[in-house]
Amino acid sequence: MSSEEEALEQLARCPVFRDLDRQALLQLLVSGRIECLANATVVDLARPDQCLRILYAGAVELRGEGQRRERGGPGLMLGLDAYLDQPPSHKDAEILREARVLTIPFDELRRLEETQPSLSGLFDGIITERIRNRNEEDNAPPRGVMAQPVSRVMTSPLVCSTATQTLRQAFETMRSRKIGSLGVTNGSGGLEGVATLASLTEAALSDDSNADAPLTRACRGVAIVAPDTPLWEAERLQKRKGMKYLVVMDGERPLGMVSQTNILSALLSQQDFSHNWIEQAGSLCRLAELRREAGNVARDAWERNRDANRAVRLLSDFHLAIQRRCVELTLEQLREDGPGEPPRGYALIIMGSGGRREMLLNPDQDNGIIIDDRDGPLSEPESDWFKRFCHAVNENLATAGYILCPGNIMARNPDYHHTLGEWQTVLQRICERPNQTHGRWANIFFDFSLLHGDTHLCEKLWQHSLDTLAKESRLLRFMAADDAEGRPALGWFNRLVTADDERRKGRVDVKRNGLRLICDAARIFALGAGLSETGTIERLRALVRQGTLSPDFADSVTAAHEQFMDLLFSHQLEQVEQGIEPDKLIDPSRLNALSRESLRMAMHAVKRFQDRLQGQYSP
Repeated sequence: MSSEEEALEQLARCPVFRDLDRQALLQLLVSGRIECLANATVVDLARPDQCLRILYAGAVELRGEGQRRERGGPGLMLGLDAYLDQPPSHKDAEILREARVLTIPFDELRRLEETQPSLSGLFDGIITERIRNRNEEDNAPPRGVMAQPVSRVMTSPLVCSTATQTLRQAFETMRSRKIGSLGVTNGSGGLEGVATLASLTEAALSDDSNADAPLTRACRGVAIVAPDTPLWEAERLQKRKGMKYLVVMDGERPLGMVSQTNILSALLSQQDFSHNWIEQAGSLCRLAELRREAGNVARDAWERNRDANRAVRLLSDFHLAIQRRCVELTLEQLREDGPGEPPRGYALIIMGSGGRREMLLNPDQDNGIIIDDRDGPLSEPESDWFKRFCHAVNENLATAGYILCPGNIMARNPDYHHTLGEWQTVLQRICERPNQTHGRWANIFFDFSLLHGDTHLCEKLWQHSLDTLAKESRLLRFMAADDAEGRPALGWFNRLVTADDERRKGRVDVKRNGLRLICDAARIFALGAGLSETGTIERLRALVRQGTLSPDFADSVTAAHEQFMDLLFSHQLEQVEQGIEPDKLIDPSRLNALSRESLRMAMHAVKRFQDRLQGQYSP
């Protein structure tokens, strides 16, 4: 066997490269050079030479500051920190026994990332893991439902089949018992792994298999948790391992299964009395009182979950419930004051963070209205009713605590007040003759979702929008150009940089330089793919299902979004408790080292996402 063939086989056995296809491994081999490093050779990691060295035989000792040392074997990548533009986590590495490495220049590696999706996915996965690991280490565990042990929510008992059963028999067991997974045991009763409906299908459809093949073909590895493992820890393990199912074991005895559905059901079971209070509010003054409780609602959501995206979703639902009740009170006012019931169907829509369900502590108004025109143009009395209604809604929302939009993006503004046909005409004209102003407008408008009224009007406008963009896609390029005016907070060598203007000096605008860029890119890619989802995370997931983004790439962007939300949510909670008006400005010098580096890595993930967007949609 030649040295190249040996290197290829050794690399293929390394766990870190298990998802790398053989073509990518071959390209790595062709682009690098094989080196033998003698025992006691020292590789300087503090002053990298712009090369990545992949160890595929031998062992090394990594040496950090003081007495910190750790050993590494095949699959270790020396110089990885430098390639990812991170400060070195070790100062050097000493070869413990003769080692063989594949040395690849950084420039060649970046070129390979562009042509080999599985290699790019490998580094996306590393970025994701580093963002999340640092974030997890820095967060206290949640309380409430997510602190309860998995034994309280698991599906029990664990249904098992022996490995000698056929795929057909296993499927019949799942079908008859209405379950989506089962444990696979060996001859002595020990747990070998888990089979799911997906793995059964994959095994049955493989080239050398059929429905009567042994169940071992569909058996997949599984992560084990103890009965007293808290739910938050189980959910983190699911994310880290990319597994939907965890097996709960008491020693050698399987007790049950914990799925993502089990955890979601536990979360949905939480009683939220604030929504009952909102529904019972009989006046705008009462709504304003509840609106002032947003800080307490946010704090409770955060402490119950320690997941910023989930906490923000709960806070958004609180804001949206208040705004819907405000619309209902407005309708009651109009009935009592004389104008009466709505003369036509309508859909009051909400845009921006409200449409994405990503509202923080002090959102303003971003709304508009779609009026049903199936019965022809509006009469003057009908038009007057809707003008009065929208003006009252905007004023009442302001009374309830949601300030009037500084940009005048409100239903009382004629630019956001149209019948369905008028909206369709506006969008047709903008898509056919787009410009820079239209690009900025579209980045606000295309998060719209229903706040109150007829959902079918909202759905019809979305369908018209997607159909028009499929034929006239130039608007997406202007939206991308608008996004390009913002940049992640990174400078030379991808170092974290802060603003230097008087208002933001020494701080990072996490919304402008991070969250907004992710939202913009997810929105543009989603519109280009014909997707009507409005939430950023939902858009990323849909883009994976649709095939536009790889799971690893989307996961790295999701991790960055989680990190920004985590920092911003904690920051605003602290400001509210100190009586300070919440802002989006984070001072990196006040963060610990772990959070600072996680913020920088998140910015790096944003840069990769924005580069991909501009590469596809730049004019």
